[in-house]
Amino acid sequence: MSPGAEENKELDYSFNLFISELSKEPVSKSKALEMEQRFFDTLRVKAGDTSHGNASAAHTNDAAILQDMQKLLNTKNAFNIKEVPLKAANWAYFMALSIAGILFITVGFVLITTPASPEFEIATLFYFNEFDGFTVMDLFALMIIFIGIFFFIRAFVQRKK
Repeated sequence: MSPGAEENKELDYSFNLFISELSKEPVSKSKALEMEQRFFDTLRVKAGDTSHGNASAAHTNDAAILQDMQKLLNTKNAFNIKEVPLKAANWAYFMALSIAGILFITVGFVLITTPASPEFEIATLFYFNEFDGFTVMDLFALMIIFIGIFFFIRAFVQRKK
């Protein structure tokens, strides 16, 4: 076996070991970009190495490999939000809409049931009797309740999809 083949075998083993270590735990984007830059810098240094017999052919071949690897890394973005499992994203959306809906409904009912000063109720739209009636604050509270119901129903409709 030639010395170059033995070096490539060791390089393949080291590269596979490196890949297996990377797959064990997540890597931050900044660390990945730093590792990518170091990798390409090393390939450029090796491509510029003129100790081999046919340096221009080796440099052209290494440059082509370097370009191919750059294209591959640019097309495969490992830090994409699309890789978050769809079920987890749907569950989080469902919980957010449900909680917002329940909160809006609760706030609306609290606005209706708690007594308020006449300045806060703004104006009475129509009277039930001489002391009680439907006020502008009650209208805002009903709108808040309907918005809460909309969010709550939308959460369940989105979950079905």
